[in-house]
Amino acid sequence: MSLELSLSCGTRDLNEALLTGAVEPTGIDLTVIPEYPPRRHRRFFERGDFDVCEVSLASYVSSRSAPEEYPFTAIPVFPAKRFRHSFFFKHKDADIKEPADLEGRKVGCQSWQTTANVWVRGIMQEHYDLDLTEVEWYRRKEDDVPVDIPEKFDIRTIPGPQGGEAIVEPNDFREMFFSGELVAAMDPAGSFFHDVLESEDAELFFENPIEEERAYYEETGIHPIMHTVAIRDEILEEHPWVAVNLFDAYCESRDRCLDANRSPSTNTSITWAHLHLDDQREVLGEDAWEFGLTDRTTREVEKFVEYATDQGLAPRAYDPAELFADVSVAR
Repeated sequence: MSLELSLSCGTRDLNEALLTGAVEPTGIDLTVIPEYPPRRHRRFFERGDFDVCEVSLASYVSSRSAPEEYPFTAIPVFPAKRFRHSFFFKHKDADIKEPADLEGRKVGCQSWQTTANVWVRGIMQEHYDLDLTEVEWYRRKEDDVPVDIPEKFDIRTIPGPQGGEAIVEPNDFREMFFSGELVAAMDPAGSFFHDVLESEDAELFFENPIEEERAYYEETGIHPIMHTVAIRDEILEEHPWVAVNLFDAYCESRDRCLDANRSPSTNTSITWAHLHLDDQREVLGEDAWEFGLTDRTTREVEKFVEYATDQGLAPRAYDPAELFADVSVAR
């Protein structure tokens, strides 16, 4: 008899075979519930609505300091990875030439704990000499996992009613940025990105973000992890085999996706998809979507934890092996 579990995840192509049921974890009857990331994360961290959930890496790392309050453990599956230089914006009238020019200025973000923002802030500090303690930060919403941020960071809440779903309708955040009250903004949503491209008042922070992102990768070898997959501890305690079987299923779903992408006739509306994918493989290599704690993913997790710790989101620099269930038998 199969174990009945619920999984909430994103609808990206790496998850498609799980979403459609083409891949089924051995011994598990999986009910898959697609959900928009901010809402999915809140439902899991605040309400525990799902047995298994794709979650923000930053919120997961923050939750490790209170395992009794957040009783779940991740498997080393990373279904969302993305460079974020191109999700960093500035107002055209702000006279901002480089990241260090943001010191003493007002910069907006969705939350301090948003994984994409943790990466951008860390990269701006390490590679562009921005002192994060010299910026006046404005966040639109509170963190999913409350933590006490060090007082050295000047973090304020964007005023106003903050109506609408975060990221989908970040009302006052958008108003402050496009009016010029915020000189720059970090936002992980495609809607904000397109609003900036269409605006006469705002622009991408980097004139050629792809060039910046490639340079970052060539220097560091890091493909930034955004999400991981967490399982409720009570399930792992009663059925320890679940971690390995879910890991295997995620790997199979990923492999089916990557195999499909090798065909120029892939079902996508992106005309030059096959050329873009070939370009991506040339830059990132064949192992860009490795799961498990490999040399590559361990380095990526270590760097993220370093940034999260420096920014007050974790009490110490966890070893990656501490953060994930052991699925080594599956490798």
